[in-house]
Amino acid sequence: MYAEGQPAADADVRWSVSGFGTLGAAWHAADDTQFRRSVDQRRGTRANELDFGIDSTLGLQVHGALTPQCSVLAQAVMNQGRHGEWGPHLVWGFVKYVPNDWLELRAGRLVTDIYLDGDSRHVGYAYTAVRPYADVYGRLTYDNFDGLDATVQHALGDGLLRFKLFGGRTRGSVFLNDREHPVKVGRSFGATLDWIGPELSLKLSWGNMVTTRNDIYAPLRPVLQGVAEGAHALGDHRLAAQASTLASEIANSNRIGYLGAALAWERGPLSLQLMGTDMSMTVFPGFEGWGAGATAAYRMGRWKPYVTWSRSLLDPKDRPFDLDRPIPHELPPPLAGYPVAVGHLRGLYPTITGYTRHDQTTIGAGVRYDVAESVALKLQVDRIDAKRSSTLLDDRGYVTGPRALTVFSATLDFVF
Repeated sequence: MYAEGQPAADADVRWSVSGFGTLGAAWHAADDTQFRRSVDQRRGTRANELDFGIDSTLGLQVHGALTPQCSVLAQAVMNQGRHGEWGPHLVWGFVKYVPNDWLELRAGRLVTDIYLDGDSRHVGYAYTAVRPYADVYGRLTYDNFDGLDATVQHALGDGLLRFKLFGGRTRGSVFLNDREHPVKVGRSFGATLDWIGPELSLKLSWGNMVTTRNDIYAPLRPVLQGVAEGAHALGDHRLAAQASTLASEIANSNRIGYLGAALAWERGPLSLQLMGTDMSMTVFPGFEGWGAGATAAYRMGRWKPYVTWSRSLLDPKDRPFDLDRPIPHELPPPLAGYPVAVGHLRGLYPTITGYTRHDQTTIGAGVRYDVAESVALKLQVDRIDAKRSSTLLDDRGYVTGPRALTVFSATLDFVF
């Protein structure tokens, strides 16, 4: 949803200005825990603090129809940024060319098309609930890119079939363990297939985001290589092969791949949404996981009560690393540092594998009240159970272990 303004009655007026916003508040009582809606936020809602930062946002959009086939659009959003400050940033900024009724081309600042309810996670009014599933969408924050997309569409049955290809330079950032991980150089590419009917909508999405990152594990490479050489000299060829393989996998790039499917159904007052994603990351030592979410709602006049459920899981790839094997007491002088290196890895490797591990479930209930045609009030309560989480942070800004908390949220969403 771009939150585009209504077409002007006067055909000579080619420019329109529109916008959207959310005034949001959140509260919980879990000590040493910060609740975030997405992993690009530097800070979250702390225990017993009424927080207005994680959900509040304001967006302004300018749309210009240059010709019947060509238009431009720019959208800036102001919210709590990755440094904890409030400031605007460009979310959309593109030129669109529509040569006929089946093809659309865009170039500029674009957003990865992964959402069912709209084209952006920032337009709260487009969503039934207070926020998109934080367990799932909150982890897919590399969703801006500078590049191109092309969409072809064709009527199919009683609906519209749309196929999109996109690609460009990745934009985005992640904040974990008191450290920001921005994308310095990266690229995104992927495709989506949508079928939009009068009651049923379906979406398939596939994408890859290849990003460079600070090689924070570079000092680990010689340690692993040293363990591989020492284990080989001691005849422990199994450990030598394991350490050598891990050393070769430490790279400066990270490929994030996802495959998603979603369904939205609405008939009369009842609506239902289901979605699921499969996700992988090649950042050392490699991670794989999945996410799923569901929302059911029932409209009663201006009131729309709803329930939500979501879960996401991300674990390191299951591979053996036999660091607990016994080490001989007497070693030749060239291997004097071998026990030190093994001991170092015994303490460090579990920390590395836990760096972005995630297993979190959220069950929520809420109500939306449409105050006016373009204003909605939402009240929501979420119960979050995490075995481990990289969406939640502790008070120091680090990923958490087991946590259970109840988050109360209220938002006022509007478009203009």
